[in-house]
Amino acid sequence: MKKFTDRYNICFLAIAMLSLVLFFGNSRNILAAYEEGDVSNGGTITGTVKLAGDVPAAKTLKVDKDQATCGHDDIPSEALIVSGDGALKNVVVSIVKISKGKKFEEGTASIDQKGCVFFPHVAMVPLGSTIELLNSDDVMHNLHSWSMKNTAFNEGVAGHGKLSKTFVFPETIKMTCDVHKWMTSWLIVQANPYYALTGADGKFKLEGVPAGTYTVQAWQESLGKTTQEVTVSAGGEVKADFELTKKEKKKRRRRKKVK
Repeated sequence: MKKFTDRYNICFLAIAMLSLVLFFGNSRNILAAYEEGDVSNGGTITGTVKLAGDVPAAKTLKVDKDQATCGHDDIPSEALIVSGDGALKNVVVSIVKISKGKKFEEGTASIDQKGCVFFPHVAMVPLGSTIELLNSDDVMHNLHSWSMKNTAFNEGVAGHGKLSKTFVFPETIKMTCDVHKWMTSWLIVQANPYYALTGADGKFKLEGVPAGTYTVQAWQESLGKTTQEVTVSAGGEVKADFELTKKEKKKRRRRKKVK
């Protein structure tokens, strides 16, 4: 019995060590895929992201728990924020693939929970970053990450507590609170430093881009993504305006009754 147990333990340790080697090996490969450096006479990509078609009515989220902390009023939904002229807020604009360019900016990002709402609604960090997940409320929140590449977690955070998590793979991650069902945010883990988040005017700017041709992507949580190709000249500026279309709901086909 002891021999069997020893063999089992050895096999388990060998598998665990192999998993760690593969995990950290893949992480290093991803981190090495982008080469940081100084960009001389870099160009700029600017533009505006708008909604194609009519501007929909604003939606609200019902607050039905811990109202002493969360409030009694419905909360405006941030899933689709559109101005009167169709400009879209919280759209992530990024260069999809670029092997070399400017350095990543330093600093630790954070997502806070205040009044049972995530702040910010969309956060962007470089891969390999550690992010602080804060709880400024008096009540407990339960942070749930819906990730596939990075290690998913589902952990409670006591009032005025925090969690620290590191993300090593590029991914778009939905974050929710299992205690307060209306709470949602997004964490965008980026493989290169060329990314921006549109403001209320729908505008964005990507600076320090080496001369070349690139695919630029615009992504919004409710509208999906679209791309376009742009060519950046040394020291020049190129426009990349986007229009995102609201998805139509698929109609369910009724099954014919068998007579």
